[in-house]
Amino acid sequence: MDSVKLIFIVLPGLFLALGLILVGMSLAPSFRRRASTRGWVEASATVTGNLHGRDGHGSNGRNRFAPSFEFDDAAGKRWLGQSDIYGPDQEIIGNAIPVRYNPANPAESTRPGFLVAKGRLSTGLILVLFGAGAITIFGTLLW
Repeated sequence: MDSVKLIFIVLPGLFLALGLILVGMSLAPSFRRRASTRGWVEASATVTGNLHGRDGHGSNGRNRFAPSFEFDDAAGKRWLGQSDIYGPDQEIIGNAIPVRYNPANPAESTRPGFLVAKGRLSTGLILVLFGAGAITIFGTLLW
């Protein structure tokens, strides 16, 4: 195989590898969060307010909201919590939302959620599709 043909296979392979790395990096926080809250108990909470702010550089300066809530643990004791997941819309005060809390320390509570870096995920998927498609096309044309 000459070096020109090799370039047409290796270069798309690098795009494929970079895309897979980006996809993995965008999904890793969700799996880490799920693992860290494994064993926590689901409960229904009542929204008591909304924290107004920005959730970092990913918010692009837009206003974001995280609900404050109260819930009862398995023993019937009432606890207050603040979501660490910001969203574009305010939750309506008095509505019920799902939460997860640590049964060993119910002061640790959060909303269940699947967090994904959407820009990184979409870039990674495009690179994966481009790399896999190019390898397939060049592989069939060059051999």
